Amino acid sequence: MDPLISFYSDDEVVLQCSATVHKEQQKLCLAAEGFGNRLCFLESTSNAKNVPPDLSICTFVLEQSLSVRALQEMLANTEEKAEGKFMMKTAQGGGHRTLLYGHAVLLRHSYSGMYLCCLGTSRSSTDKLAFDVGLQEDTTGEACWWTIHPASKQRSEGEKVRVGDDLILVSVSSERYLVSL
Repeated sequence: MDPLISFYSDDEVVLQCSATVHKEQQKLCLAAEGFGNRLCFLESTSNAKNVPPDLSICTFVLEQSLSVRALQEMLANTEEKAEGKFMMKTAQGGGHRTLLYGHAVLLRHSYSGMYLCCLGTSRSSTDKLAFDVGLQEDTTGEACWWTIHPASKQRSEGEKVRVGDDLILVSVSSERYLVSL
């Protein structure tokens, strides 16, 4: 039995990072409302003693976890199906799957039911590395898929992702990354 808690598909997660703002350490969570405004934003959880954070807008469900190869096959089958070449059901994998570094994940926002995605254009046109993260209603294509990578050398691809691990989410569609520390 593993003494550390691992993640499985259908688990709920909160993506949190730490940042220094005006020489003060802040804890921030990725959040979204999903109704009207589909852009994600950072919700402060540092002042939780005085003002409890609204974690309902910060919670995501690990809806699906696949190896990158399985994701590529699934997307190829979906494209061929859309072109009318042949009909094929995609294997979704049964039961709860253990989340491993290197796997691709689909994250559904609990509050809105929409999916975390890398948006095609950024409001910040001056910074070539900037991109917007938001919510999308469907999971068509690669935009809503993220690969999970360890943020430190202490973990490696193929190992279980555990509660409290520092990780990096990389967008499958754009190869840009989010850091959750």
